[in-house]
Amino acid sequence: MFQTKDGLHLHKHNWTPLVRHTLVRPDAIPYDGNWTYWATRKGQTTDTPTKVAKLLKRQKGKCAWCGQYFTPSDIIEVDHIVPRSHGGKDEYKNIQLLHRHCHDNKTALDNAKAVSLTMEQSD
Repeated sequence: MFQTKDGLHLHKHNWTPLVRHTLVRPDAIPYDGNWTYWATRKGQTTDTPTKVAKLLKRQKGKCAWCGQYFTPSDIIEVDHIVPRSHGGKDEYKNIQLLHRHCHDNKTALDNAKAVSLTMEQSD
């Protein structure tokens, strides 16, 4: 190994760790409006709110209710897993992304559960 009297030496190529990168889809362009793809891939994108981008990455681009992938044309909403009206907190572990129609279905189910619990408690 080449080294100076001070102990300085040249860096060998094999000392550099290899970092593999995920290939970008050939038809993907960062400015194509498909923020679902880019947020899922990178964990963030320029025009996606940070909270949504993190949730997209955590959920791997899928709706937590129906399991289908989000598409650029979908309306995506942030949902509290345990509704705040039922004591759920406003923190990352209690939020998820849902399609708008899935969010409507989940909210209806949450409300139905709340009504049945209220009826049981009054009996």
